[in-house]
Amino acid sequence: MATISRQRESDVELWWQLSRLSGYVSQVVERKLLRSHGIALTDFVALSTIREAGQRTLQMQELADEMGLNQSTLSRVAARLERSELVKRGNSEHDRRCIVIELTDTGRQELERYTETFRRELSTAFEMAALSPALSPLLSRVRTEQ
Repeated sequence: MATISRQRESDVELWWQLSRLSGYVSQVVERKLLRSHGIALTDFVALSTIREAGQRTLQMQELADEMGLNQSTLSRVAARLERSELVKRGNSEHDRRCIVIELTDTGRQELERYTETFRRELSTAFEMAALSPALSPLLSRVRTEQ
C-alpha cells in the first residue's frame, strides 16, 4: 500500500515538474515570437495546425478541438490572423453551416519565418532548462525516455 502511495506522489511530482517545464519553455518561446514577429504562441500553434492539415480543408471546430480551445477563443485567434492576412475563413463547400479556415500565401511564407524562430528558441529554452536545478533532472528524464 505504501508503495502505491509513493508512486502516486511521484506521479504528482512528475506532473508538476512537467507543467513547470512546459510553462517555462512556452514563456521563453512566446516572448521571442512576440518580439521578433509580433505573433503570440497560440497564433503560431494555430497556423502550424492549419499547415499540418495539408490540402485538406480544416473546419474551425476541428481546429478548436485540435488546439484544445473553445469556439470563442479560437474565433478571436482566427480574426487576428485574418486581419494580418495570414488565414482566410469561409463557408464549407460541403456543408454551408461549417466555417473552414486555410492559410493564405502570405500565411505560408510568414509561417516559415516563425517556424525558424520557434525551433531556435525551443532549443535555447531546453538548454536553459537543463541548467536549472529544478528542471534539469526532469529534462534528463524526459530525454532518456524518448
